[in-house]
Amino acid sequence: MSKNTVSKALRGAEGVSAEMRSRILETAMKMGYKKIKDIPNKILNVTILCREDFLVESTFWSNVLYGIENAARSNNLKLSITGIDVEGEENLSIPSTVTKDTTNGIIIVGTLNDEFIKKIKATKIPFVIVDHYSNAIDCDYINTANENGMYKAVKHLYDNGHRKIGFIGNNEWAFSFRERYFAYVRTMEDLGLSIDKDYVWLDINLKGAEFFKDPEYFKKKITVAEKFPTGWVCANDKIALAFMRSLEDLGVKIPDDVSVVGFDNIEMSAYSHPALTTVDIPKSSLGEKAVNQLLYRMNNLDKPYEDIRLYTQLVIRSSVKEII
Repeated sequence: MSKNTVSKALRGAEGVSAEMRSRILETAMKMGYKKIKDIPNKILNVTILCREDFLVESTFWSNVLYGIENAARSNNLKLSITGIDVEGEENLSIPSTVTKDTTNGIIIVGTLNDEFIKKIKATKIPFVIVDHYSNAIDCDYINTANENGMYKAVKHLYDNGHRKIGFIGNNEWAFSFRERYFAYVRTMEDLGLSIDKDYVWLDINLKGAEFFKDPEYFKKKITVAEKFPTGWVCANDKIALAFMRSLEDLGVKIPDDVSVVGFDNIEMSAYSHPALTTVDIPKSSLGEKAVNQLLYRMNNLDKPYEDIRLYTQLVIRSSVKEII
């Protein structure tokens, strides 16, 4: 057979009879050729980088990592996870296992400092960042639509008659916390509500990804007076749950006296008493989208970077009371 005839038969192109195509394919199989679909896909090595304390956090980050693992399995990716300790981050110590020879792609989960991420970018290994953002670094980002979620939280309180609405968070700890605070301010302005600075608490002392360094924080802050807000929005569910517990310890009933809305929809928020109204983040989907975007980036190095936001849903439970 001529090269042209064999080529047409193997490609399924026109110009070869069905009988001739069958004979050529049969001969090729006998000679040891395989169809491309029968050849296993090349296994790509992807490294997840995050702060060490994220690996022991069981409410939020574990769900993001679960989404990454699911998508990696579906795409024949080999995953490795490396926790970055405080010293390593400060010293810009990139793990020795992360090289162009051993790593095809990187997913950065959560906050790492800009200089550390810039050093990752200098390796020329494709990477994507989940739940963090920096104007100083051009790359692909996967985040929650925090502004939309905070709008839903504040608007829910507003629709239930609340006009004095406070906020609890930390304006320096994480990108998502900052976004939620600024979104709270914008939404209050859009709704024509005044913000009482005495009831915007941005100095909560957080302990890594886990909880608070100061368990008495709220009891020092809470002074229930006439101007005390009837509704509160918290930067995440853990803050909201600790706040609710402190209020009740002081004899303040939820939602009869004060209504509270959280953010994240971690599992324990459904089992608190009362059950916490919160904003649900598609945590597993953040991880899945990160894998898909990384695969896209590996095959499209010259395409513009993308900032992808996944929308949230308000989960209405029993921690908000309608007031007149």
